[in-house]
Amino acid sequence: MKLKKLAFAGLLVLVCGTAFAEHGHGCGKGKFDPANWQAQRLEHFEQHQEKLHTILQLSSTQENAWKNYQAQIKPQEKEHPDFAALSKLNTLQRLDKMEAWDKERDARQAERAKAIRTFYAQLNDAQKKAFDENAFPQHPHHDGGHAEKPVRE
Repeated sequence: MKLKKLAFAGLLVLVCGTAFAEHGHGCGKGKFDPANWQAQRLEHFEQHQEKLHTILQLSSTQENAWKNYQAQIKPQEKEHPDFAALSKLNTLQRLDKMEAWDKERDARQAERAKAIRTFYAQLNDAQKKAFDENAFPQHPHHDGGHAEKPVRE
């Protein structure tokens, strides 16, 4: 009898363990497709921009500023490092490569910030408030969790 209970408990642990070990269980993970991630990223960006455009209710005189803004902030394809080539470099050469990538990223970010500031200046106060609330949405997983964390005293 004791052996049957032990076998049943072992089976229960095995079944429960495999259920929780399933890749991406319950988090929407496991859907990443490396072959299409750039296209999915661009599609998500365009959907968000359409929604923002609707929310802002731009006047006809602001539409040109919107088009310029969109052209300047549209995500570009990211070039990934050639890890095989990097592995052939010494440490100082790799550091030089990483610093060059950082400078390129910083330059792109500065251009993007300038475009945002230029567009933002074209908005009225109500539109600025709507832009502030909707331009850069906060996702629950970006703030460290999906639920409110209890305050400890």
